[in-house]
Amino acid sequence: MVSEKWRLALATARALIAILLVGLELYPQWSPLTTASVVYIVYLLYSGVARIWEKRDHGGGDLLRLILDLIVLLVCVVTPPDRTGWMVGIFYVYVLVSALLLLHLREVLVASCVMMVFSLLVGRDHAFPLGPIMVLPGAVAIIAGWYKASVQARLSSLARQSVMFRTEAENARELERQRIAADFHDGPLQSFISFQMRLEVIKKLLARDQKMALDDLGQLQEICRKQITDMRAFVRSMRSSADGASPATSIRQIADDFTKTSGISLNWAVGDAFSGLEPEISHEVLQIVREALHNAQKHSKAAKVTLSAEKVDGALQITVEDNGAGFPFGGAYNLEELELMRMGPESIKRRVRTLSGELVVDSNPGRGASLRIRVPL
Repeated sequence: MVSEKWRLALATARALIAILLVGLELYPQWSPLTTASVVYIVYLLYSGVARIWEKRDHGGGDLLRLILDLIVLLVCVVTPPDRTGWMVGIFYVYVLVSALLLLHLREVLVASCVMMVFSLLVGRDHAFPLGPIMVLPGAVAIIAGWYKASVQARLSSLARQSVMFRTEAENARELERQRIAADFHDGPLQSFISFQMRLEVIKKLLARDQKMALDDLGQLQEICRKQITDMRAFVRSMRSSADGASPATSIRQIADDFTKTSGISLNWAVGDAFSGLEPEISHEVLQIVREALHNAQKHSKAAKVTLSAEKVDGALQITVEDNGAGFPFGGAYNLEELELMRMGPESIKRRVRTLSGELVVDSNPGRGASLRIRVPL
């Protein structure tokens, strides 16, 4: 896209060339008028009007202006006003620059080829050689036009990629918002609702049995402690694994936080399975591990949890097992089956789907459960 300043500069250059053509053709003898003189005078009037109209036109009719410039240039080649080649050269360079800036490679090629062919047809009658005047600038303009087209193609490709990346980023943000909403609904919000209900019960008990109300207040205090624990776990799950930490350091921090917060024994063996991962994959995988441990802490009532990870056949395999209550269902189900039955941890399913991975949930109610995740690398 050519700026308005450049368009005005080109229009001004056209007007100056038209003035030179008229002056060289008519000076010092202003009569009689020839066909070339009439063409130059009309071209001068057109150039003045085009210069004024350029501010309102904003690029309309560029191809028509190029055709008119070419016609006048052909007249100039046939009957050069000063019987020398310098004016033809200046005019020709202007036409090529104008086509190069305002139009495309196709128009530059057409203008160059037309002038080269025409110069071959009429060049024998000239006192000066038309070949170098037409061939050299034309070749340079064609090369410049090809380079401009290739740059525009690359810029267009980059623009499409930019739009695609923005769309993917927006989709990722939307998925993250949905995950946060689901986690908040299942976690802190449920605790607040329970807290509010118990407050209503205590309010009614205070009027009838203060001792029972005090007992309920003690229970409510325990609920409040659990609510604080859940909120802390929720806030940790919102945090990125970034801050410059490596995946190995992050997984160690996740394991330490789980052990300190839950009091559940955690055996973990991951080795170097998390090293060398792409940042996007690393972030999603660490969030999956964090959420799996958080779910085990919150729902399983387990005394022991095992976390293992390894790289096998170009994929990262993660297993999280516990000896707790298990899921409400029994058996082993993959991601597609869990989706159809609307069972299993929603946030983990979303993240595994984002990574084009595989998930198997094996539940044995009352005896524990395991999550097996496979992520292609």
